[in-house]
Amino acid sequence: MRIYESTFILSPQADDVAFDQQIKAVIDLIERNDGKTIQEDRWGIRRLAYPIKKFTQGYYTRLVFEGNNKVLSELERFYKLEEPYIRYLTVLFESDPKERILGDAVQSSDATPVPNRTEKIEEPVSASETSESSRPGNAESAAEETSPIPVAEEAKTEELPAETAESEPESNDEPEKTEE
Repeated sequence: MRIYESTFILSPQADDVAFDQQIKAVIDLIERNDGKTIQEDRWGIRRLAYPIKKFTQGYYTRLVFEGNNKVLSELERFYKLEEPYIRYLTVLFESDPKERILGDAVQSSDATPVPNRTEKIEEPVSASETSESSRPGNAESAAEETSPIPVAEEAKTEELPAETAESEPESNDEPEKTEE
């Protein structure tokens, strides 16, 4: 038998007892058709990314189970006929769920905190440090300390030919003399 993962969203209008009954109905359907439930995750009421059947929230549940084609066809028929199931998706489970479940549990207990990836704020440089780095022998170290980001090389500019006198009239500082 193959292992499948089914995630479904229930209408949020029900209470906890109704949610339990609806989830139990899915599990019973799987077991009646020679399937076996391996894992059940209840994610609770969450906001939907977009409205589905005029609902903006839904009760999310995920089941991992073993089954055959008969289980899949009956499960899909059940989801379509029953009203509180507003969305569902059943896919083939790629990895061994027992290893994945146990691996997740071990990993979460041995987890170390992830360091915060924020940029370092440079401390102000005092006048004595500035004067030391401006010495001729310390030019390289000053560049390394002050600029952590590499500076782009200056682009080479081509020299343009001087414009001719025809295009721009020369201006004289002397006023023009007119003959009267």
